[in-house]
Amino acid sequence: MKKILSIIGVVSLLFTSCQEPDNLINDVLDNYKTGAVLRTISTSGEFNFYAISTSAFTATIEAHDVEDGGLMQDVQIFVSADGGSEALVRTLTPSDFATGPTGLPRSTFTITLSEVANAISFSGGSTVSIRLQYNLTNGESYSSNDVSGSMTGSYFASPYKYNLIVGCFVVDGSAVPGIYTFTLTDSYGDGWQGSYISFVVDGVEKQIGISSYWGGTYGLSLEPGYSGNYSAGSISVEVPADAQTMSMGFNLGAYPGETGWSVNYSELDGSNSQSAFSGGGGYGSDGLVTLSICR
Repeated sequence: MKKILSIIGVVSLLFTSCQEPDNLINDVLDNYKTGAVLRTISTSGEFNFYAISTSAFTATIEAHDVEDGGLMQDVQIFVSADGGSEALVRTLTPSDFATGPTGLPRSTFTITLSEVANAISFSGGSTVSIRLQYNLTNGESYSSNDVSGSMTGSYFASPYKYNLIVGCFVVDGSAVPGIYTFTLTDSYGDGWQGSYISFVVDGVEKQIGISSYWGGTYGLSLEPGYSGNYSAGSISVEVPADAQTMSMGFNLGAYPGETGWSVNYSELDGSNSQSAFSGGGGYGSDGLVTLSICR
């Protein structure tokens, strides 16, 4: 009799549990809604403040929804900088997609920094965000606020947003007016034996280095104003506001491995001080030195 009562109790408990409408499983099923995903297949490119006309970001995306992309109305592409207001720069329609190897629609798009510059304001060092919004024909829309961590990595890699820091690399040969302070060192303590930094502004070369303890400057015309000794010192050079072009490189003398140097930049009024370059040895002797100056 005790066994029969026990069995009846268990059956009653199971029946009650199965009828409970507020349990976790029913809650998930009742509130489940199928969404949509823009899977990132690949990305490439970068932004540079001193190469706006040639900077570009490219991404290939794949559309997922319950009708294998058939619910797509369009994909809007917005840009913003440093958390500021967004601007719409592109709208992809179904005609911009083609069936990919998985049987789903794929599209490759490119956003140039010139497009961004025409839509919003930014500066060197800014973070530009490129945000996608997947709009469906049923009126639903999905974007970066609708995805969880599990959707932004692994297979789907679907963040709906790409953040790019605008680089500050001076690669176009243009002059950046300001004060350039060179910090120079020599590990042996006898100066630079014929090595020097060639800083050319509007075609006029300034030779920057530490004179040699063993014999003058080895025939060089070093820029005056160096403060220090044969081991370490500094010199500041001003690039005027009307300067048009500039370049920098390192010319090898004897024992270049003993040399070290760095460049600090500031505006002509002394503001916006920042490190623009740090090298050593023969760095830059095989070409031009690329400065990084955010403005």
